[in-house]
Amino acid sequence: MATGNTNFSKLITTTLQNLPAEVFDAVSTNNALLYMLQKRGNLKIVSGGRTFTHPVYYKKNTSFKSYAKLDTIDTPLMDDLTRAEFPIKIIAGSIVISLLEEAMNAGNKEKLIDLVEETVTRAKISMGEVMGDQVFGTGAAANDVDGLQHLIADSPSTQTDVGGVDASATDNEYWRNDVYTSAIATFNTASAGLTQMNNRLNNTTFGRQGPRAVVTTKAIYALYEIGLTSNIRYATTELADAGFRHLAYTTMPVVFDDNCPAAHMYFVDLDNLWLQVLARGNMELTDMQPSHDQLLRVALMYLFGNLTTGSRRTNGVITNITG
Repeated sequence: MATGNTNFSKLITTTLQNLPAEVFDAVSTNNALLYMLQKRGNLKIVSGGRTFTHPVYYKKNTSFKSYAKLDTIDTPLMDDLTRAEFPIKIIAGSIVISLLEEAMNAGNKEKLIDLVEETVTRAKISMGEVMGDQVFGTGAAANDVDGLQHLIADSPSTQTDVGGVDASATDNEYWRNDVYTSAIATFNTASAGLTQMNNRLNNTTFGRQGPRAVVTTKAIYALYEIGLTSNIRYATTELADAGFRHLAYTTMPVVFDDNCPAAHMYFVDLDNLWLQVLARGNMELTDMQPSHDQLLRVALMYLFGNLTTGSRRTNGVITNITG
């Protein structure tokens, strides 16, 4: 008995499958921190320079104090301003297109999705994923971004170089974030979790300066949500429109981010945390170039930037929330 290709019946042979034109992002995770930095305008495009810097006012003018009527007023020449300096890091990758696949994707009826355009879109998603990981990183590897675990560290008093400033030096407490390292094994028992959240907020608030968001893991977010079950408050910020689940703590949103390290809860001063990017390295894409020995076209996508801060004392972290 004669047979045809068993993968193609009469119906399949004569009828196109109904495929949507959209390609849904099944790769990227919940990059809430990056989103909040972008929405607050803390994605800073820099025209050029060898490094990224932040001016830091690190000690007060000692001449200001109470005096008697005829006292001589002190006139010290104050050296009270410095700069935190951060290197420019490179995040990059390649986009490769097969000439055969591009030719097969060229027909008007056959092309359901533009291959080249979709390949570039997926590359942008991959770049976003890497950045989402990097902004929570330790910065330990030489080429990595100075991530949150570096800027809001588990052990700030032992760090000898954060933005060029020695946080371990005597009198340099101003360049240390607040940290609580003792285990919290019963987050909702006797308000243990909320007590330490309150302590972090109080320790990192100086007048109008202080944390603007709380970022944690899904597991810890769930613990916080359970603790508020009888009195849940959802923050009314732009996060809702963006689809990010969030709760309110004092005046701040509490969000979870898939890139946040386990057992951690960060109190982030978004006003003093910047993702700085060079103008000529802001998700740039080179021209597609033919390969010299393969039927391929190749382009490079790259970003020149780093995560920087001008204030560490207005940030805090709880490092050991276990349940």
